[in-house]
Amino acid sequence: HLWRTMETAFDFNEKFGTPKKLLCKNFNKIQISIHPNFSGIYLCYQEAFKSLKADLSIFTSYPEIHVWKDPNISGYTIANACQWHLYWSQNIPKNIELLIHSFPQDWEKIELLKKETSLEFRKFLSSYHHDLDRMNPAKMQSLINAHISSEVILALNKENSFKPHRTMSLDLLAKLLSYTRNQLNYRNKVINRKRQNVLDQLQQTSGIVQQLLNNVDFVLTPDQLWKA
Repeated sequence: HLWRTMETAFDFNEKFGTPKKLLCKNFNKIQISIHPNFSGIYLCYQEAFKSLKADLSIFTSYPEIHVWKDPNISGYTIANACQWHLYWSQNIPKNIELLIHSFPQDWEKIELLKKETSLEFRKFLSSYHHDLDRMNPAKMQSLINAHISSEVILALNKENSFKPHRTMSLDLLAKLLSYTRNQLNYRNKVINRKRQNVLDQLQQTSGIVQQLLNNVDFVLTPDQLWKA
């Protein structure tokens, strides 16, 4: 499938082991959680899915997901190729093949897997069309800088002739999404304007919000929330 070419797939299996295959006939009964070391990267995928235009079903002929068996966690966990877990969770298949990897137990291998998963996310972000009107560029940028490998971002900045920074700029994000910086900036302003309009309306109609905004000594209590 598309998340890795045949050549690099061989490298991946060489580093992390060839996965065992298990055909599962009831997806809902499989115990699958997001591996805690990769929950941040999964959040990046969740945010990207909100604006995704493509139907991923056209890119796969057979339902399968990569899962990892960590002896410290019950059931299976998700660490890479997160888009397929997100997709099949929303489009439950009749049968699905689990590609089961053993989760690495040494720090260096886990860091290597984070880098590989970050590369997958970068490729995912730039390979599919995203709807600007359903996108939150500022949130996406913040999540990427918090959770995606800084080495991957540094390499991307160098490849695209940007300053050799380890953080994702709006310029670089725009290039990955095939938009311009001005388009992402405008979208951020639209979101901020809507948020400010809501706050303005609340300030006019809610005594509690007025207190929060205007009284530095005001302490919000649960009782006040229930009464609001």
